[in-house]
Amino acid sequence: MRKLLFILLAINSLTPVLGQQELKRADTYFDRAFYSDAIPLYEELLPRNKSSKLIKNLADSYYKTYNMKAAARWYAYLISNYGENMDESYHFKLNQSLKALGDYEQANTVLLDFYSQSDQMDKVDQLKKEFVYLENVSAIGERFDIKNLDINTTTSEFGAVLVDSNLMYTASRKKSGAIPKLYRWNNQNYLDIYSHPIQKLALGDSLSVPLSNTINTKMHEGTFAITKDRKTIYFTRNSKKKTDTKKITHLKIYKAEWVDGAWKNSIELPFNDDAFSTEHPALNEDETKLYFASDREGGFGSFDLYYVNIQSGVLYGNPINLGKDINTDKKEQFPFLDQKGNLYFSSNGHPGYGLLDVFISKNENGIFQNPDNLGLPVNSGYDDFSLTLNHDGTEGFFSSNRPGGKGSDDIYSFKENKPLIIEDCKQFIAGVLTDKTTNLPISMGKISLLDVEGKVIETITTGQDASYKFLVQCTAEYKIEAEKEGYEDNFKIIITDKERNAIKDGSLTLFSLEEREKQKALALQKKREEAEKIALAEAERKRKEERIAEEQRLQMEREKEEKIKTAEKKAEKEHLQKIEKVIQQEEDIVKEDGRTLIKTEEIHFDYSMWYLRRESRKRLGKVIEIMKSNPGIVLEIGTHTDIRGNSEYNRKLSQKRADSAKEFLVENGIAENRVIAKGYGESKPIVKCETVESCTEEDHEWNRRCELVIVKWE
Repeated sequence: MRKLLFILLAINSLTPVLGQQELKRADTYFDRAFYSDAIPLYEELLPRNKSSKLIKNLADSYYKTYNMKAAARWYAYLISNYGENMDESYHFKLNQSLKALGDYEQANTVLLDFYSQSDQMDKVDQLKKEFVYLENVSAIGERFDIKNLDINTTTSEFGAVLVDSNLMYTASRKKSGAIPKLYRWNNQNYLDIYSHPIQKLALGDSLSVPLSNTINTKMHEGTFAITKDRKTIYFTRNSKKKTDTKKITHLKIYKAEWVDGAWKNSIELPFNDDAFSTEHPALNEDETKLYFASDREGGFGSFDLYYVNIQSGVLYGNPINLGKDINTDKKEQFPFLDQKGNLYFSSNGHPGYGLLDVFISKNENGIFQNPDNLGLPVNSGYDDFSLTLNHDGTEGFFSSNRPGGKGSDDIYSFKENKPLIIEDCKQFIAGVLTDKTTNLPISMGKISLLDVEGKVIETITTGQDASYKFLVQCTAEYKIEAEKEGYEDNFKIIITDKERNAIKDGSLTLFSLEEREKQKALALQKKREEAEKIALAEAERKRKEERIAEEQRLQMEREKEEKIKTAEKKAEKEHLQKIEKVIQQEEDIVKEDGRTLIKTEEIHFDYSMWYLRRESRKRLGKVIEIMKSNPGIVLEIGTHTDIRGNSEYNRKLSQKRADSAKEFLVENGIAENRVIAKGYGESKPIVKCETVESCTEEDHEWNRRCELVIVKWE
């Protein structure tokens, strides 16, 4: 798969490796549909066993118990690691899991990629049509107001039917013995049928009572249908004794009668069988047909919808499959028929939002039409099922295990607020045909709408207001052509987008042929006038050429001078940048108080002496290295004295000291013209001394210094 973008969570080892006995036990639980019990065993086996079979069973167990996040994770793992061995069913279940999580884009990609890579292009085309269909359903918006009923609990409630003044529904057993027997598919209590006063739903499930001890047993009793005279009830029950080869009991439909104020005479209907399930009974309006779901052989796959004819309430014909328009190779369950004979049912095989969705198939002259998705928010990414209508046909109940409920399956009431009108996305191209010169409307103009291949779709002749309007598809390209005698033709290309019912501007203008001739004549006259102007201008041009040539010569000279100045500035800037770079690289060259200095350790002189100390010669060696590395440097050696002695004596003494330092540099290979010796005497002390006695000997020594200032750097 080219686009499978899932985060596969790491599985931490919690326990030591389990043996074959534990694996066999987990597989037995799985085969018997004890999915809640199988999951923890498979999880314990994961650190050492990630075989395709184990991962399949674990993913399916999560899928069956509606942990869709975990299911998606492991189906993705299967396809990523064993994709070549995974049939369509696993790609479908990953698709459904992702839809439940709201990731519709990736969910669609999963199946598109699988069908494309397996060269099932007919299914690719069908899937793309289903995407468009669901977009059209979603475009209707929320068709219903829904409410989670107060009788719901953290366990399962579903299959609600309004019967007179009571709401009858199926629920996980609300009262049980000291050690309740759990249904090990999901570890909830077994199901029973309950009744609750419709006017007291707000009081919660505490007022719900079991329908009958003769109908409710230790096994499952669930969805039902009751006759209008309230004397016969059909209900679903799982077989108490018979199991199939995997020790799984199947569902069957039973019938009971209201006799002497109680439900009695419960019997199994003749079209049940121990080898398959028969479930979810529903009666048509005149109670001559009993509809149900079954996974018996001969269907289209999984559960299909069937009906049997009823005669005198006791004779039943052979089950008749509702056909390929209703049934798919996936699940069709929970039938319900309204007063008009329209069929409502749940399916995960028709285009839906994920898992089971509710569909309607309208009955026209006794024939069920292609079903339509009932829309939002009755349908969601999770199981939405068991819809029933009240007498008015716009309100009723349905069940769902979607997130946000009270837990497991919940019953919701609903009220329809929008009709189910499913339309393809459409837009309009509208405009006005006008005269390009006068902007006046053009009546009796011919406007044609063409497709991308140039085929004319529709043609309109404009009226007095010259307006026109075409109905077009979304996300398509069209061409609008306009023509009328006496005018030049014109056209416009228009591309529509996904905004439903948007109007695209298709206005066009036509240019009059008469106006065109007038403009040609005017153009010819203008051309002659232009020729005369050109002749007059030619002489002026020649005169100007000489002036321009002279101006250009002068300008070139000015530009040349400017370039020279610019080059000099650039060279100066580059020179300064190079100097700055050297300063940054050479730690002994610093900028201080607006000057550039070569900093060495202090160079001092003895009292009244000008010869260089040994340590000073060594320190000047660094100066010599710097000047040799940078031959453009011109250095001023500025020497200073303390205040002892008169100023003239000190000036001469400092000059001698500067000369001494210069002489040392010259002797060591520095050109004489690169060194300026300057004696400042006592004029620039570091430590100011009012009198000789006011400063210490150390202060005087600080003033007897030598400063090395770079005064020029070429």
